[in-house]
Amino acid sequence: MSDTLVTLEPLLLENGERLPFRISHRRHGEGIRKVLLVHALTGGPDAADREGVKGWWGPLFAPGRPLDPRHCTVWTPNLIGSCYGSTGPEKGRPFPPLTPRDQAAALVEWIRALNLDFDLVAGGSLGAMVALELAALAPERFKAVGVIGSGGRSDAWIVGWCHAQLSILRSALPDDQALALARQFEMLSFRAPASLDARFPGGTDLAAWLDFHGNALAARFTRETLTVLLEAMEAFDLGRGRGGLANALRGLPPIHILGIDSDQLFAPALLRELADAARIAGCFGSLEWLHSPHGHDAFLIEWDQVSAWLRSLEDDPSV
Repeated sequence: MSDTLVTLEPLLLENGERLPFRISHRRHGEGIRKVLLVHALTGGPDAADREGVKGWWGPLFAPGRPLDPRHCTVWTPNLIGSCYGSTGPEKGRPFPPLTPRDQAAALVEWIRALNLDFDLVAGGSLGAMVALELAALAPERFKAVGVIGSGGRSDAWIVGWCHAQLSILRSALPDDQALALARQFEMLSFRAPASLDARFPGGTDLAAWLDFHGNALAARFTRETLTVLLEAMEAFDLGRGRGGLANALRGLPPIHILGIDSDQLFAPALLRELADAARIAGCFGSLEWLHSPHGHDAFLIEWDQVSAWLRSLEDDPSV
């Protein structure tokens, strides 16, 4: 495993500002299959387990799993706007608003600087948004795109959830309280009613679980960072300025979509909309469903199903 920091020329953002930036990333393995993983909202470059750190997709790097480092080389960069080494906001200093397109544009410069090409780019949630934008900006660098738990845009429901959390973060609450409360809202949107009721019948001990996750995020994140990332998520629209979703997908590598049947944040209709647009554009790869009671977070829980999906992509001749 290697850890690298790459500093690049200022990036022209969608809002017209220029942002000097750096990208922090980890590389896992030395295998022939090349994979780029893009983390979700509060993730970072630690997708694989390392000493003292539990990776967000750690089990998928185990021997015999799809990201086995004996057979794969996996790059996991930290998105700009985040707080794990790449350029992000600092307390008391202005930072421009970002979109997933901005975050993808930064990664394109990083990819070109390192002269990388990939068999697969994949991500979940915000990471899937950035993966789609990456494919739209540099389709020649990827053989296939894996989209987990996201459509081609943020609908009113997603924007509403983001707005509620942003209202908390912009309130007069102290930093740790604002972060903790916003995270509690996130956890409710990331899970599903059946999952929570099975674990906390009648709500017993649910408050303690929400408090734990809220306090855990407050201990490792910053108010400014979560604000920037939520603003990016609510701004996502792959078809914006490109003539609509189907037109934005034309000429892209095959798009493989993994939906979550109990997802209450990214509704299944959004993923079907993306699949239909990909069919029109001629880049549809597949649409599969992860069956789980756990809601949006299932792609970080259901290891066997995610593993099987990744394995199925290896059978695609384009991958």
